[in-house]
Amino acid sequence: MKFLLWASVAAILAAACGGSTDPRANAQVRFVTDALFCSDPRPVNFFIDNMQVGRDTMWFGVAADTSPFFPPVGSQKYKAYRSFGVQAGIHTIGAIIVDTISPYPPFIYRWPDTTINVAAGAEVVRNLPFYCS
Repeated sequence: MKFLLWASVAAILAAACGGSTDPRANAQVRFVTDALFCSDPRPVNFFIDNMQVGRDTMWFGVAADTSPFFPPVGSQKYKAYRSFGVQAGIHTIGAIIVDTISPYPPFIYRWPDTTINVAAGAEVVRNLPFYCS
């Protein structure tokens, strides 16, 4: 009986983790920030088909990991997040910043959802433009 309970929990957790372990996943979706004039880290939530598939602190600006001029020093500063496995076909993808650092009021920014059609074996990159002043 205990085995069935643990097997059920494992199956639910595997399903909740998105398409990365799905054997039918034959395409990829990647999120990349585009905010040259920012220098702040922000927590970004990633969505595929209205389901959160990941969350990471993304770095905006010229000091991020993909800049040829300023390589990261001492710590990883992510401008691009890992790819998520999906089935080929039409998907809705989106991202949102929800930054709740006290004592400041919450900062929420949502990029518009985008509908994509990803081919088998391909990777679609969702650019996340952001402006800071």
